[in-house]
Formats: sequence, structure tokens, C-alpha cells
Amino acid sequence: RNFAEINASMSTVTGVPMNNTAIKQTFEKLKQQLPSVTNMDSFLASNQMAVTQMAIKYCDQLVETQNLRNSYFSGFNFNQSASSAFSGPNRDLVLTPLTSKILGVGLNDQPNNTDVTAELDNLITRLTDCSGGKVCDANYTKTVVKAACAGALGSAAITMQ
Repeated sequence: RNFAEINASMSTVTGVPMNNTAIKQTFEKLKQQLPSVTNMDSFLASNQMAVTQMAIKYCDQLVETQNLRNSYFSGFNFNQSASSAFSGPNRDLVLTPLTSKILGVGLNDQPNNTDVTAELDNLITRLTDCSGGKVCDANYTKTVVKAACAGALGSAAITMQ
């Protein structure tokens, strides 16, 4: 996808409007680094870095905008510490919307949802290891969700046509 298609796709799958001030500013800043053509042979490391930065900004806005966050991650408690928030079935309240909305369901040419869910789950496990004096408060819970979101959103599922 080219820069405009990537931006539109990220907006669609997160529900964060493209005219969100933070999104618009980031997009304008990164537009020249994003792919300008849809030819995979021309995709560069700088393109992936810009895609990653856009994904981080979209996920930040998704998680920091309460009504979007509550709708997208329905039932997930962002007010708990990271060590509690992701316990048991709570983790699925983050993983399921990410994979179903970003990757889609029943598509032949998208990554396998089960594989992606397993990788995102591994990421959450690593990030929520709160040993060694690491601060895993409610703010960190948001950071973990943003990281999992950015991992899915910045992937080939969004950048490839």
C-alpha cells in the first residue's frame, strides 16, 4: 500500500479518525518516509520505520482516547496494574479485537490469526514480567496494550495489498 492507503487502513481498523490532530501531524511529518508506490521491490527500511511510527501513534490515540479504548477493548480494565490486568481471560479482551480487527477474519491472504495471537501473547508475557522492581502500574498497562497494538498494526497485514 502507498502512504495514503496505509493511513486510511490504520484509521479504519483502529477507529481513530485520520483527522485526529496527533495523527495528522504525524502523518504529515512521516508522509515522505512512507511508501509512495505499491511495488514491494521498492519497500525500504525507512518505509518500515515510518509505518511503525504511524502504528505507534494510532495505537497511542486509540488507547488514550477513552471512548475509543472502551469500545475497542470492551471489558478490559485499564485501571489495573499490568500484572493483574492481563491475567486469565482478560488477555483475550486485548488480543481478540487486535487480531480480528487488524488482521480480519476468514481472509486467505492474511497472516494466520492463531499465529499472530500467539506472538502478541508472548509479547504481553514478556512485557508484564514485573519482577526486579519494574513499575507495572495502570499507566504501564496502557503501554503494554499500545505495544501489542503497534505490533499488529505495523505489520504486513496493513502494509501489503
